[in-house]
Amino acid sequence: MKKKKTVVVVDDESDFTEMVKILLEKTGHFEVGVCNFGADAVEMIRGWKPDLVLLDILMPGMDGTEIAGKLREDKDLCSIPVMFSTALVTTKEASQNPLLSKNLFISKPIDGEALVKRVREFFQIED
Repeated sequence: MKKKKTVVVVDDESDFTEMVKILLEKTGHFEVGVCNFGADAVEMIRGWKPDLVLLDILMPGMDGTEIAGKLREDKDLCSIPVMFSTALVTTKEASQNPLLSKNLFISKPIDGEALVKRVREFFQIED
């Protein structure tokens, strides 16, 4: 059996992180960790060393761009891919923004099936 891919979901909305965890783990392809406090995210990511971080941009305290910056500055974490999620911009707007277009991105509200599809595509996992 193939090793499951690990995903850490960082979002201050606990309902959202639990939904993503359930949906991804239900596929049988993923092990998911959740973090609802931006300030705790870097240490959790350091402990998990996930294959992907799904990261909300707008959070109280430390926001997603700050977390991503800390990951990029850390030699042990800089290669972990980040997929940003936010309600601030649409996918089309993100594709036209030079900073956001360099990153994986999904706009909120996120349809559960679309999110699972996007993560599976990222890992090139087919059913």
